[in-house]
Amino acid sequence: EMFVATSFLHTSSGAAAELLERTRESKLMGHACELETSYLMHLRPELVHLERAVDEVDFVATPRYQVDWISDGVLVANPPWSDDTRTGSYGAPTVSTAAKGKLWMEAALVELGLHLDEVKEQQRLRLARRDSGWVEGAWRQ
Repeated sequence: EMFVATSFLHTSSGAAAELLERTRESKLMGHACELETSYLMHLRPELVHLERAVDEVDFVATPRYQVDWISDGVLVANPPWSDDTRTGSYGAPTVSTAAKGKLWMEAALVELGLHLDEVKEQQRLRLARRDSGWVEGAWRQ
């Protein structure tokens, strides 16, 4: 048994987040942003119509409640999209490139692998603890 909770792991910590912060051009990232559009341009370029892209970057935000996936905010805002965006885009897809998508995807895969390794290690440690006296949520008397 295992419980796993996720966030945007590939952009929210570690070397991948640092790389993204150094190489991004836009000030925020959300849906259909520089990140997601770059990923798609790398993986499925025939699906991207960049000539239709519209940047939408003027959102209501406060220091702890905001849209950007890799910011220092505590919460990521997800209000009704019609409150913030006319097109559904949260970010700047017009600065997306396939090269950035490839670079970021490779870093994301490494980061996700590290997270999976850590989840496996936590499970190994929990099982070892249970074997040493932990039974059904309580220590053996």
